[in-house]
Amino acid sequence: MTRKDNSVARLYRLAQSARSGQWNLEHDIDWSRRPRLPFWMRRAQARKALSQLYHGEMATSDLCEALLADATEDRYEVRSCLGLQLQDERRHAAAYQRYLEALGGIDPLDDGLQRALTAARHGPFGNLGAMLAYHVVIEGELLRLHGVLAQFVPCPLLRDINRLVGHDEARHVAFGKIYLPEAVQALSDDERRALYAWLEGLWQDAADSALNRRRANLAIATFFRRWLGGGWTRHAKALDSLGLPSATGREQAA
Repeated sequence: MTRKDNSVARLYRLAQSARSGQWNLEHDIDWSRRPRLPFWMRRAQARKALSQLYHGEMATSDLCEALLADATEDRYEVRSCLGLQLQDERRHAAAYQRYLEALGGIDPLDDGLQRALTAARHGPFGNLGAMLAYHVVIEGELLRLHGVLAQFVPCPLLRDINRLVGHDEARHVAFGKIYLPEAVQALSDDERRALYAWLEGLWQDAADSALNRRRANLAIATFFRRWLGGGWTRHAKALDSLGLPSATGREQAA
């Protein structure tokens, strides 16, 4: 079996897993419960953080829809995975929206995240650049935020939402790990270098923006420094596993 044949088989299995793993917003979450925040967290703080999850899900949903509308990608197994992810993202957004409504509504999208999303969708690397940015930079951070919320916001309702969302997001990351290396391999060395530098700059801009807006609150700024510390190192490892090594990685491989 060739590498491509193996990828096709893995994507078929992933799509089957996604179909069997679909959950129902009404039946699988007990909405009779109310949000329960720790005593030290104000509703406005929780609403701000969770709103970014909502906006991230909506943006990823829009990307999946755009990719499905692109006639250049007609492989059945890829379209199946993207279609199922689209369903997932819309369901995630609806779950966070309902939780946020109980906290008083949805806050605006963070400016730094907005720039990152816009740059990813309309950057110089087309669909591949957008998918890498969403897969590594955006979905990777959302998964980390799920973990932090589970640790610091012991709300049973939010825990159940994040658990269901997390299972789906793990499949989405798996899709990227199967699909993206093939596309990256088709690039020239110069294109890979430029793509890596663009992704790093996109992430750094969003990270700097997030930290600068929180400098007035020492506790929150400290949390974000810890959050961002080593952040790009983790993303660099993920990109390397997809065939997109950093300059250091290329030197070591030479």
